[in-house]
Amino acid sequence: MRDSAVFAQVKALQARKRCAALSATALEIHVRAVADRTGSVYPAFVSDGRLDAIAPGRVTTMAALELCMAGLWYRASDGYVVADLDLIEHFARPVRRRWIRAVGRFFKEFLIPV
Repeated sequence: MRDSAVFAQVKALQARKRCAALSATALEIHVRAVADRTGSVYPAFVSDGRLDAIAPGRVTTMAALELCMAGLWYRASDGYVVADLDLIEHFARPVRRRWIRAVGRFFKEFLIPV
Protein backbone atom coordinates (compact mmCIF):
# COMPACT_ATOMS: atom_id res chain seq x y z
CA MET A 1 0.00 0.00 0.00
CA ARG A 2 1.37 3.40 -0.94
CA ASP A 3 2.37 5.76 1.84
CA SER A 4 0.26 8.56 0.36
CA ALA A 5 -2.87 6.40 0.68
CA VAL A 6 -1.98 5.48 4.26
CA PHE A 7 -1.39 9.09 5.25
CA ALA A 8 -4.65 10.18 3.60
CA GLN A 9 -6.52 7.56 5.65
CA VAL A 10 -4.67 8.61 8.83
CA LYS A 11 -5.66 12.24 8.20
CA ALA A 12 -9.29 11.20 7.74
CA LEU A 13 -9.19 9.13 10.95
CA GLN A 14 -7.69 12.02 12.90
CA ALA A 15 -10.74 14.08 11.95
CA ARG A 16 -12.97 11.61 13.81
CA LYS A 17 -13.52 12.45 17.47
CA ARG A 18 -13.05 8.82 18.49
CA CYS A 19 -9.61 8.55 16.88
CA ALA A 20 -8.29 12.04 17.52
CA ALA A 21 -6.49 11.07 20.75
CA LEU A 22 -4.44 8.29 19.12
CA SER A 23 -0.88 8.78 17.97
CA ALA A 24 -0.12 8.96 14.27
CA THR A 25 1.90 5.76 14.56
CA ALA A 26 -1.04 3.85 16.04
CA LEU A 27 -3.34 5.14 13.31
CA GLU A 28 -0.81 4.17 10.65
CA ILE A 29 -0.53 0.63 12.06
CA HIS A 30 -4.34 0.49 12.15
CA VAL A 31 -4.67 1.47 8.48
CA ARG A 32 -1.85 -0.81 7.33
CA ALA A 33 -3.26 -3.78 9.27
CA VAL A 34 -6.76 -3.32 7.86
CA ALA A 35 -5.39 -2.85 4.33
CA ASP A 36 -3.27 -6.00 4.75
CA ARG A 37 -6.33 -8.06 5.68
CA THR A 38 -8.44 -6.86 2.73
CA GLY A 39 -9.67 -9.79 0.68
CA SER A 40 -8.99 -12.37 3.37
CA VAL A 41 -11.60 -14.71 4.82
CA TYR A 42 -11.68 -12.78 8.11
CA PRO A 43 -10.82 -9.14 7.32
CA ALA A 44 -11.59 -7.99 10.87
CA PHE A 45 -9.00 -10.31 12.47
CA VAL A 46 -5.31 -9.37 12.59
CA SER A 47 -3.10 -12.18 13.85
CA ASP A 48 -0.01 -11.46 15.93
CA GLY A 49 2.20 -12.79 13.14
CA ARG A 50 0.69 -10.53 10.48
CA LEU A 51 0.94 -7.56 12.83
CA ASP A 52 4.64 -8.18 13.40
CA ALA A 53 5.12 -8.37 9.62
CA ILE A 54 3.80 -4.80 9.28
CA ALA A 55 6.29 -3.19 11.67
CA PRO A 56 8.78 -4.17 14.40
CA GLY A 57 7.29 -5.82 17.46
CA ARG A 58 7.80 -2.97 19.92
CA VAL A 59 6.06 -0.52 17.58
CA THR A 60 3.07 -2.76 16.92
CA THR A 61 2.74 -3.69 20.58
CA MET A 62 2.39 -0.06 21.67
CA ALA A 63 0.10 0.74 18.73
CA ALA A 64 -2.12 -2.26 19.51
CA LEU A 65 -2.29 -1.20 23.14
CA GLU A 66 -3.38 2.32 22.15
CA LEU A 67 -5.94 0.96 19.70
CA CYS A 68 -7.36 -1.40 22.33
CA MET A 69 -7.62 1.43 24.85
CA ALA A 70 -9.45 3.56 22.27
CA GLY A 71 -11.89 0.72 21.53
CA LEU A 72 -10.87 0.29 17.89
CA TRP A 73 -9.31 -3.14 18.50
CA TYR A 74 -10.09 -5.95 20.92
CA ARG A 75 -7.66 -8.64 22.03
CA ALA A 76 -8.58 -12.14 20.89
CA SER A 77 -6.82 -15.47 20.95
CA ASP A 78 -3.55 -15.10 18.96
CA GLY A 79 -4.45 -11.68 17.57
CA TYR A 80 -6.82 -8.73 17.52
CA VAL A 81 -10.34 -8.09 16.28
CA VAL A 82 -10.74 -4.75 14.50
CA ALA A 83 -13.92 -2.92 15.54
CA ASP A 84 -13.59 -0.15 12.93
CA LEU A 85 -16.04 -1.64 10.45
CA ASP A 86 -16.21 1.61 8.44
CA LEU A 87 -12.54 1.34 7.50
CA ILE A 88 -12.84 -2.37 6.74
CA GLU A 89 -15.80 -1.65 4.46
CA HIS A 90 -13.88 1.19 2.82
CA PHE A 91 -11.01 -1.10 1.88
CA ALA A 92 -13.42 -3.81 0.71
CA ARG A 93 -14.72 -1.56 -2.07
CA PRO A 94 -13.11 -2.01 -5.45
CA VAL A 95 -10.10 0.24 -6.02
CA ARG A 96 -11.66 1.91 -9.03
CA ARG A 97 -14.73 3.00 -7.07
CA ARG A 98 -12.53 4.40 -4.27
CA TRP A 99 -10.45 6.29 -6.83
CA ILE A 100 -13.55 7.78 -8.49
CA ARG A 101 -14.92 8.89 -5.12
CA ALA A 102 -11.58 10.46 -4.18
CA VAL A 103 -11.51 12.42 -7.44
CA GLY A 104 -15.09 13.54 -6.84
CA ARG A 105 -14.22 14.74 -3.33
CA PHE A 106 -11.22 16.61 -4.73
CA PHE A 107 -13.38 18.40 -7.30
CA LYS A 108 -15.99 19.31 -4.68
CA GLU A 109 -13.46 20.59 -2.19
CA PHE A 110 -10.93 22.41 -4.33
CA LEU A 111 -12.30 23.15 -7.78
CA ILE A 112 -15.96 24.06 -7.35
CA PRO A 113 -16.27 27.73 -6.33
CA VAL A 114 -18.02 28.45 -3.06
